[in-house]
This record gives sequence, structure tokens and C-alpha cells, in this order.
Amino acid sequence: MKEAAIREFLSKVDWSKNWSYQVLENEMKSFLGERPTLDIKYQKDVSINENTQETIEIQKLVSVSVIFTDDKDKIKKLEFLID
Repeated sequence: MKEAAIREFLSKVDWSKNWSYQVLENEMKSFLGERPTLDIKYQKDVSINENTQETIEIQKLVSVSVIFTDDKDKIKKLEFLID
């Protein structure tokens, strides 16, 4: 039941816009009855302009994991890949 609620909630998040770790955590707390732990993974890359020698740092969200307890008080981890 909690897994389905988490999947539905995260499917509605627009990851390309500004989002907040704290807002996600607080909103999930309201329907889970506990504060979940979120593990956010980024991929980092650097691009170099050969003409100007300027570097640009590029960060891309790769995945979001939610750690929570299920209905039987067992710790579960759901990982969602973001593209």
C-alpha cells in the first residue's frame, strides 16, 4: 500500500523544474505516517570549450531512492531512475 502511494506521488513530480528535498520528504510524511529517507544520486560531467578554455559543470539527476518501513515494520528501499 505504501509502495503504491510512493510510486504515484513520485510519478507526478516534475524533475526538470525546481524541487526541494524537504518538500518531498514532508509531503511523503503526510501519507506514509513517517518521515522517509531520500537518497538522491547525480551524475556530474565537465564540458570544456576548446576556443575559450572555459569549463562548464553539468549535473544530471540519475535516481531517487526512498527508504521507509512497510506495513510489517520491515525496512524497504525503492529506487526510481530519472531520465
